[in-house]
This record gives sequence, structure tokens and C-alpha cells, in this order.
Amino acid sequence: MAKTMTLTSKDCLYIEDIINASMLIYKKTCLEKELLQDEELKTHLDNICADLQTQTKTLLQLLKEAK
Repeated sequence: MAKTMTLTSKDCLYIEDIINASMLIYKKTCLEKELLQDEELKTHLDNICADLQTQTKTLLQLLKEAK
């Protein structure tokens, strides 16, 4: 049986703020990555971008499942 979770409207606003901040960091990181010439640094920033995307998807799923 799946465990249900209840979030307050304030909780949802906090999560929304985190999602927005994460996406802003994601976009800026991707832009900066394009300016780099060092492949090792590009790979590191790719990993950061992937982590930010995963975090955002997880938080969005959390909002969808919460009641």
C-alpha cells in the first residue's frame, strides 16, 4: 500500500520556489558550459545539470502525489 502525504499550501509554495531556483541554476549552468573549452569541466557541469533535472522531476512528482 502506498503511503499518502499531505502538504500544506505553504509546503507547496516552498517546493515551487525550490523548483524555480533549480531551473534557473540549470539554465545558467548550461549556458556557462557552452563557453568552456575544458572537456573535464564540461563533463562536470553536465553531471550537475543532470542532477538538477532529476531533483526537479522528483519534486514535481512529489507535488503530484501529495494530497
